[in-house]
Amino acid sequence: MFGTKKIDFGVCYYPEHWPKELWEDDLDRMILTGIEVIRIAEFAWSKFELEENIFDFTFFDEFLELVSKKDIKVIFCTPTATPPVWLTERYPEVLAVEYDGSVHRHGMRRQYNYNSPIYLEKTKIIVEKLVEHYGHNKSIIGWQIDNELNCVTNEFYAEADHVEFRKFVKNKYQNLVKLNEAWGTNVWNQTYTDWEEVFLPRYAPRKTTNPHLKLDATRFISESVLKFTSIQSEIIRKGVDKDIFVTTNGLFKNIDYNKMVQDSLDFITYDNYPTFGLLDKSNKLKDRRWSHHLSKTRAISSHFGIMEQQAGPGGWVNHHKAPTPKPGQLRLWTFQAIAHGADFISYFRWRTAPYGTEIYWYGILGHDNKDNRRLLEVKKTINDVKKIENLNNSDYQSEIAILHDYDNEWDSAYDVWTGPLVENSERALFETLQQNHIPFNYVNFSNTLSINNLKKYKVIFVPHLTIVKNSMVKLLKRYTEEGGKLVIGARSGYKDENGKCPMLTMPIKMTDLFGIEINDFTFLQDFDSSRQASFLDKKISMSDFNDILTPISSSCKTLATYTEDYYAGEAAITVNSYGKGQAIYCGSSFNQSNISEILTYFNITATFEKMIKLPNVCEIAVRENEYEQYIFVLNYSGDPQKIQLIEEFVDTKNNKKISGTIELVGYDVLVLKKLK
Repeated sequence: MFGTKKIDFGVCYYPEHWPKELWEDDLDRMILTGIEVIRIAEFAWSKFELEENIFDFTFFDEFLELVSKKDIKVIFCTPTATPPVWLTERYPEVLAVEYDGSVHRHGMRRQYNYNSPIYLEKTKIIVEKLVEHYGHNKSIIGWQIDNELNCVTNEFYAEADHVEFRKFVKNKYQNLVKLNEAWGTNVWNQTYTDWEEVFLPRYAPRKTTNPHLKLDATRFISESVLKFTSIQSEIIRKGVDKDIFVTTNGLFKNIDYNKMVQDSLDFITYDNYPTFGLLDKSNKLKDRRWSHHLSKTRAISSHFGIMEQQAGPGGWVNHHKAPTPKPGQLRLWTFQAIAHGADFISYFRWRTAPYGTEIYWYGILGHDNKDNRRLLEVKKTINDVKKIENLNNSDYQSEIAILHDYDNEWDSAYDVWTGPLVENSERALFETLQQNHIPFNYVNFSNTLSINNLKKYKVIFVPHLTIVKNSMVKLLKRYTEEGGKLVIGARSGYKDENGKCPMLTMPIKMTDLFGIEINDFTFLQDFDSSRQASFLDKKISMSDFNDILTPISSSCKTLATYTEDYYAGEAAITVNSYGKGQAIYCGSSFNQSNISEILTYFNITATFEKMIKLPNVCEIAVRENEYEQYIFVLNYSGDPQKIQLIEEFVDTKNNKKISGTIELVGYDVLVLKKLK
């Protein structure tokens, strides 16, 4: 990622937490471990501006001078995630406010709001001062903006937010007639006659608000984050050399990351903590589920970084309780991230904090500062990865895609009919594709998405396309016309771009694409039950919600019919021939049984089964460049697993040829190379 053909490794380091006497020993031990990059300063505003407008860079100057002597590279952060106490006490209007009016006081992090004029002014000043001072520092290879935007708090209701929201919708709709029409304000006497009457959602009975207002409010939150990011990015880019990258970290709610990268960043980085997957009892795949999050990251940047890779147990003193990684899991999770497209890995953190909220969020080293098994495992992992040439020039391989749209995500988050469908379908798709060894990509709808991005996929799933936009429909129709296989789930096509339900037959704008109409439907009690259907004489489950389908085209064929309830005998799943392709409408959420039959219908099997066979507890991922394939086999089980290599490969660990049946011990990883 940083101009090399190999994966780069780093660690998060906090010189402000440690006596200066420790610095050199820490850096020397990092070098011995194989660490080449450190991330610094994301929470260090007070070290630069302890008092308002009094700037002092001597502390980090001294540290960076030592770093330069050690030839370690630096990712320097803007420290705006944690404003200093003088700022929040002197200017309380910068503080974030919750939906119920409660204010985020000083003492934690991310307690500011993005739209405060004072906070924006102070942000510009500190970023300008840092870039002016460190913009041409030879050790700094990149800048991270803020830290984990929208983490902890992802909705904002301060006075400044209401003021800017008013400007946002005024710019969008131009006049109140159009705003009232877009939001359907005739319901419950919401009609606005003055712009000063317009606010973000405010506390109301049952915490309910106008859903069309809510959708625009979420769009506004995203735009606020993007503006905040863009302000910093522009300052940085004006003051640094062209080869210096700009990024930020984490994936959090209510942000359009594709637009963020397009407008302000070179790539996204993710903060990767797989043990949190062990805490959700409904999550069958546990830490393996983090491949789902990595896939979503890859949809934003095909080559991305991991800014925080788990290095120990995790938790705040009053929140989170993630267990200690077992021997081998740190290596497993590092390779998991790399297999999914990460070209840079930075562990969090070098040594565990001795004080503060994150004393239980362990780093590589514990409080005692002694070498431990985690340090040895990180060192071994880095050594193993460094043996693999040309890996960061390779791309993740997939024949299946899942389409995602931010407007639909934000709308479903507030919609109790659609929200559970989306959550259940995404989980079922991930689990079914994973266990059948069928790698997939997420693809985000955006203004840059084209048919060329889609036609490389044999099958595209669109879980629940509630909000339908003309640009989406045009793209989906062209994909299908040109031979693609499209699969869409229940409750698709019943809202317009404002989240309103037009007086049209569902699925709106797509009845010709799927060859059906939906004239009846029902959700199933508590979203936890299902109805049976017969799919080409096989029993399947139609879960959570049932659309009752009526074929209206001679090119539409019924694949499955309901076998119970008042709609027994009606169509449950249909397929329509459209151009050279086929479009399937599944009248429920996706689950393992209906996904499996749809894949069988399209003759989709394990993508790489002609090369390798492996048990369900293992994951396969393939990265490929012009000359080579790299096949990753990851064993998430603590037990040995038999892997059958049908073809001959090169084991990157020892550069020896390998074939036949091998045993992969618990939590181990196999990385094979094959020339194309």
